[in-house]
Amino acid sequence: MQAAFDTIAAIATARGRGAIGVLRLSGPMTESVMDKLFSSASGRKTAGFGNFKLRFGDIKNSLGEPIDSGLAFFSRAPKSYTGEDYAEIFCHGNPVILEKVLESALHSGAIIAPPGEFTRRAFLNGKMDLTQSEGVDELIRASSEKHLSAAWRLQRGDLKAKLEPISEKLSRTFAHIQGAIEFSDDVADDAAAWKRSVSEAIGEIKELLKNAEVSAKLRDGLIVAIAGKPNAGKSSLFNALIKEDRALVTKVAGTTRDTISAELEVSGLNVTLLDTAGLRKAKGTVEALGVERAIETLEKADAIIWTIDGTKKPSAAEEKEIKKWQAVKPVLVLTTKSDLLENKGSSDTLLSSAVSGEGLDKVREFLKTTAEKALCGEESVILLKARHSELLKAALENLSAAESGFASGKYLELCADEIGSALSSLWEVTGKKTPNEILDIIFGEFCVGK
Repeated sequence: MQAAFDTIAAIATARGRGAIGVLRLSGPMTESVMDKLFSSASGRKTAGFGNFKLRFGDIKNSLGEPIDSGLAFFSRAPKSYTGEDYAEIFCHGNPVILEKVLESALHSGAIIAPPGEFTRRAFLNGKMDLTQSEGVDELIRASSEKHLSAAWRLQRGDLKAKLEPISEKLSRTFAHIQGAIEFSDDVADDAAAWKRSVSEAIGEIKELLKNAEVSAKLRDGLIVAIAGKPNAGKSSLFNALIKEDRALVTKVAGTTRDTISAELEVSGLNVTLLDTAGLRKAKGTVEALGVERAIETLEKADAIIWTIDGTKKPSAAEEKEIKKWQAVKPVLVLTTKSDLLENKGSSDTLLSSAVSGEGLDKVREFLKTTAEKALCGEESVILLKARHSELLKAALENLSAAESGFASGKYLELCADEIGSALSSLWEVTGKKTPNEILDIIFGEFCVGK
């Protein structure tokens, strides 16, 4: 973290060449740094730009020589993203130009911004709460349409809006109990209201925690493993679904030794498709490692596509293995190589062929249905990070202890302590009361320039 009086600068666009590059500045010296970096075509100094009004002009290096032309704006505190004097310069997206502009900013008195420092200052200056700050990072990292939508709701402040009324209710209850401890005559009259307040808060936090599992799916996506015996058509199916020759396909059983992955977007959710090694008694150390990894993949997968070679009858052991996995997660059983079958009426599973395309629509439908079930109620889900869930669970534990304390007639001081601890956890979620070490971790995960 930089000191509040430092003026920070960073390139905000991704590395590489592009049409536009952006340099950001924030801090008390922003105006003077801008006067050295940018000369508007109208001759206006930075102070005369007007809030958020784009100006065209020359962009200069550390020697004051023009190196590019572009646009810039300046915004005075507190009406800016960071709540400080703030500016952005838009130049051509050549890394050489951007580095020269950044060098000029540093030469003029700015310092390099660490990752997340702009958003950290926005949080510290009250422009957003901590959950909204985390929503900014989620927007940048969103891996699918649904994840993006949920990240936007977090950045908009939906979690903050849910937590603030809970915190306010518990704060009032805590204050009333503390007052009653001093003036014990009022205890009997207010006890029912305190119990009701705590019980309501417990229900509301439990409702929020229902979002945790869906949040994990939105963020991490689904894992779907393609499994089966060696040479059952797993790699051919994998290639057909991703429409790319990624996995080696041969007639030699056991060709796939390691797990191969590819990502698809299905119903707005990121799906990682995994082609695994054939499951059999391994012939050699390398294949044994592949089989072991395949089993590990099946255990962590959200769903399985099990391939059965249509030219061979499945063994009783394989059928037992399939039933074992069907008992714990969605499994689609495919009879592959249907293009080689003369009698297709004998199979009681879905026929498929990577060569003719038969059955592939049904496989995609299985992926779609699995994704939609995982996202049940996603339209209104409030995205929870692991940090949020842990703190909400801690608050829930404290409130449950307080509720039990009321019921058993424990000392009010103990109940008040539990409510106070719950409040601390809720405040830590929104950043109202968060140690600097935690802030360092949160904002340290942001990209530079954000």
